[in-house]
Amino acid sequence: MNALSASRFSLMVFLLLSSLPVAAHANEKPVVRVEHVDPLFNVHSSIILPLTPCNAYRLLTDYKSLPSYIPGMLQVRHKRISPTRVDIWQEGEVEVLFFRVKLVSSLEMEETPDQRIVFRQTGGDLESYSGEWNLSKTPEGTEVSYNATITLKQQQFIPAFLAKTVLENEVRVRFEALARESSKRKNKAVPECPAGK
Repeated sequence: MNALSASRFSLMVFLLLSSLPVAAHANEKPVVRVEHVDPLFNVHSSIILPLTPCNAYRLLTDYKSLPSYIPGMLQVRHKRISPTRVDIWQEGEVEVLFFRVKLVSSLEMEETPDQRIVFRQTGGDLESYSGEWNLSKTPEGTEVSYNATITLKQQQFIPAFLAKTVLENEVRVRFEALARESSKRKNKAVPECPAGK
């Protein structure tokens, strides 16, 4: 092997090895935890996406595209009230045993670009629903974390253990869909996001 071939081989090995942590994190499964403290369900989830915080934020706030890749999200309507405030109406469905249950929710979203989205339900099928999405830059991309508190209405006769399982499954499936979509978008230029931002 001549010097040029050896240096090309070394470069190829270096590039391959340096990409392994990113590849591992891009395919990482979400961490999902649901705690039931009657009557509340506290939901915590996080994942590392192979995107910059700016691109991850644009993915999360691309509300009209959500039904195209989030399982169970049937439709979304949004109205921008100010540069950082959006009102959302969404219809989705969840699987409970052998049934699909439709849920409608109106949400008020407060956005802090590239960092956080805080939301609270202003009307809908849940007694209460509020929480936030947080974005943190990591060497592999962006850690996206979701923390929410949910209260079911009393007439929603779902045993707590079943509701906890349904929430865990639904959040996991939706985070996995978010990860797949982020992988599709990771090399696409976003005008609002300068390179590296």
